[in-house]
Amino acid sequence: MLLSVVPVAFAVETGQIFTLTFDNKAPHAGDKITATINLDQTPSDYYKVTTTLKYNKDVLTYESYTCSWEGMTCTVTEKNSGDDKSKVFFKIDSNKGKDTDILNKIQTRQTGAFATVTFKVNDSCKVGQAINYTFLGSFYDAKAMAAINNARVTGSLAVTEQGGSIITVPKTETGYSVSMGADQQLVSGQRVRIPVTVASSEKKITGFNAYDMTFTYDPAALTLNTKTGAAANLTVEDNNGTVRVRRYGDAVPLGEALALEFTAKATATSAVTLTNAKFDLDANSINFDAPEATISDADTVVNANNFTVTLPDAFTSDETRLVPKGGSFTFKPVDSHYTYTFTVKMGDSATEGLTFGANDTYTIENISGNVEVTYTGKTPKQYDVKYKIDEDVEQDVTKGPETVTYLNDYSFVVTPRAGYSYRVIYSVDNGDPFVHTVIAVPTANDDGTLTYTIPGKEIVGGVEIWIDPNTESGIPVVFTGNGVEDAASGNASSMGKNMPYYFTLNQRESCDYTVTAYYQPLATPTASKRPATVRSLGNGKYVVEAVNYNDYLYVYARSWNLVVKVEKVSHSAEEVTVSKYLELNDKTMMLITVKGTPEGGKAFTYDCNTMYKVNAYGTDQYAWLVIVDKGQTLTQEEAAAKVAISAADNVVTITLGFDVNMTGKVDVNDAQLVYDMYNGKYSDFTKVSVEKFLRADVNATKVVDHTDAVAIVNQFK
Repeated sequence: MLLSVVPVAFAVETGQIFTLTFDNKAPHAGDKITATINLDQTPSDYYKVTTTLKYNKDVLTYESYTCSWEGMTCTVTEKNSGDDKSKVFFKIDSNKGKDTDILNKIQTRQTGAFATVTFKVNDSCKVGQAINYTFLGSFYDAKAMAAINNARVTGSLAVTEQGGSIITVPKTETGYSVSMGADQQLVSGQRVRIPVTVASSEKKITGFNAYDMTFTYDPAALTLNTKTGAAANLTVEDNNGTVRVRRYGDAVPLGEALALEFTAKATATSAVTLTNAKFDLDANSINFDAPEATISDADTVVNANNFTVTLPDAFTSDETRLVPKGGSFTFKPVDSHYTYTFTVKMGDSATEGLTFGANDTYTIENISGNVEVTYTGKTPKQYDVKYKIDEDVEQDVTKGPETVTYLNDYSFVVTPRAGYSYRVIYSVDNGDPFVHTVIAVPTANDDGTLTYTIPGKEIVGGVEIWIDPNTESGIPVVFTGNGVEDAASGNASSMGKNMPYYFTLNQRESCDYTVTAYYQPLATPTASKRPATVRSLGNGKYVVEAVNYNDYLYVYARSWNLVVKVEKVSHSAEEVTVSKYLELNDKTMMLITVKGTPEGGKAFTYDCNTMYKVNAYGTDQYAWLVIVDKGQTLTQEEAAAKVAISAADNVVTITLGFDVNMTGKVDVNDAQLVYDMYNGKYSDFTKVSVEKFLRADVNATKVVDHTDAVAIVNQFK
């Protein structure tokens, strides 16, 4: 039988402080073997020494140890079975420098053997089974920091048969196959990385330790950049286009085993070819040579017969920027709504002043060098404008220019005639065969004209504009508020859809006006009101800005009113006060008084009601009564907002007296009426007027109570 011999002793390496020597034999099952630990340096100035011998428990059973060092302790740690899972741990510790006796013993030891460990080879071991072990150690300083670390040493013995018969350790089948990377497209001067991938047909094979591969390439077309030392234990030998690459060492997973890097130095097509490959595991290195691996894909074609195309950010292409020699390249603008001028430089030759064709593309033919495109200028494109105007309103339209410019707003003007509203829509040819039309909403000008504008961002093609009289029924307009009486009689009663609404107020100099507006849904009470924008044009003229009827109103409700609310406050009202006048059963009567002097022929009004002048409250004092629900209030601001000055034929003046029921005679019925008032018999002004309630305050206290009734009775004692 063949003998398999394995190293059983280890040479001292640089920096090594311990060595380990096993019996110089190949043991068989049942043998006892010893491992001798040797100290190779004198441990002076160190306070702790540790060594560890790890072994695989599947094969060895620890039995005993002997040592030549006094004070040395030994710990045997038994862990799960498997390689290097159990260990023998030796330790000499001087208690971090405090135990001088142990310290002196450590520092005076000489080099040589200081421990021998005895193991037994398990009887159950199979012939050829490996005995794996790892040995390491350290010297420590007084701070327990490792000062010198022993080089990690690993090794293996093989178990043989009884009586010295020797067997060969079985070969591990690997089933390796190797393939080259995909073909590469590049240009002269560009670097290329070619991966070499290894796989295995054996399920249990997950990696490899060593390989030996040979490649060929064309040195006239490529320069090899991969060198020896580029990776651990890698040797690269290049003999004018024949490259031999070898590697050994720790296990590496399957997959990419190597990547060769080249630089293309000629405009040419060449191939990198794998001609031979050997891969193997370290387990097979004991007895066998590395076998040939299957080459499943031998070639990587490197095509450097190409040129690059560089485009500015304003241009793009659907094609690859790497073009073969003699090929063509087509590009186009990112934004086709500009007219560009550009330069094409190919190699050392440049052509200037170029433009795109009718289809907004440009093709460079017969490319023979690297291409660089730069654009030198751009101008926005112009498109035609077509108007289609109904002859009935043609006289009202002031057209814009005959062309539109990309990104520039385009405007035209309509001067509306009385009784007319206009339907204005436009479309822009954006290349979509189903281009839709857009309802145009005008901007109302101070002079009453309407400006229609097509935003520049929408102008990407020819424009068509349609202008017709709007025959649809308009939106009714309703005026509300205490200033409604000042709305001019000539204001239109409705407004056209998608149109602004102009109106006039006969504003009085003595009043401040607040004008707001909103759209009120009619047939759908639950729909929300929609705000409207009111703008003052000065001198009592206003405009409600146009809205897109379909988008802003129709999607919420089918029919609407435009409500214009006019509120005014008189300048000449020097003081407005509010106070409780009378408590009713479930209501409160509030007294509003105003001090001021209206112009001739005019009077103060409250919510469009002419107020009474009450001399008993002071000079130029006017009053009115309002009933609110119990618990509600009427603020001074709310009351002041409803005070105005209006034309009045006559103003009733109430003077202090006791004829409350206004019969011309003071009697007990006047007292009875006041009594009924402050006891809440009357909760509105249907039976008893505001004037009679005001006359009931006979003592001018601005409150009606029993004292007023007593005062009346005292008049006819």
